[in-house]
Formats: sequence, structure tokens, C-alpha cells
Amino acid sequence: MKNILIIDDNKDLLDALSAALRCHLKDCGIVTAIDGAKGMEIVESVPIDLIVTDLAMPVMNGYLFIEYAKKHYPAIPVCVMTGSCSTQILEKLRSSGVGRWIEKPFQLDEILQVISEELRVELQSARRGDSAVSGERNH
Repeated sequence: MKNILIIDDNKDLLDALSAALRCHLKDCGIVTAIDGAKGMEIVESVPIDLIVTDLAMPVMNGYLFIEYAKKHYPAIPVCVMTGSCSTQILEKLRSSGVGRWIEKPFQLDEILQVISEELRVELQSARRGDSAVSGERNH
């Protein structure tokens, strides 16, 4: 079984995305964290095969988490989901060793495709037209 760590401070997005991934990915465990600090605790205690992280989070943002992960766990691929894919952000991600990113809001099948390509896992009936997964915050 492959383990995927999803990190995002938007609890609604985190819950919806983790539930959807559990339904569509064969042989994958989904572990979640509400910020980079919690993500650090998880990656230190659970074998993780892929990290999918937001960038803008309190406590420890995605950039700091990526720096930590790349230093201590360089073999784990990191994908980013973000509300802004500006040229500056993409350059920073590339220089941090991040090879994949997806802009919010995204369709479920888009992130399923990214994950399945990274892990080379089989998808279970991922349908086109699934609702968008939004990064909008409810504050």
C-alpha cells in the first residue's frame, strides 16, 4: 500500500479531497495534516510515498515544509496545490525540486491523474465531470 500525505489548512477541502482519493485510488492510504508542522510529525512517523501540499498555511507554510521534506526525505515526490500559479511561484517551486503543481480550484480527475502518474497506481472509475475541488477559504 502506498501512503499519500495531503497538507492543507482548509479543513473542508482536506476532508473532501481525502474522501474522494480514498474512493478512487486502489491500494493507497490517505493521511492528512492541517499545516506543515503537523505534516512534519506525520512524515517522521509514517512511511509516505507522495506529499501533496498547499503553500499558504499558518504555523508552517508549504515552502518551509517542502524545504524540510526535500532535505530529510529527498526520495519522496512533492506535488503542490495552490490558488496562484504565478511565474514567480512556479520558479520558486522548480528551484525547490517540486516537479508537479495544480492550481485551485481543480477537478478531481486532474489531481487523480497527477497522483496516479507520480505513484503509478491504478484509478478506480474516476469520472469526468466530478465537481471542482475548491481552495476557497471560509473565514
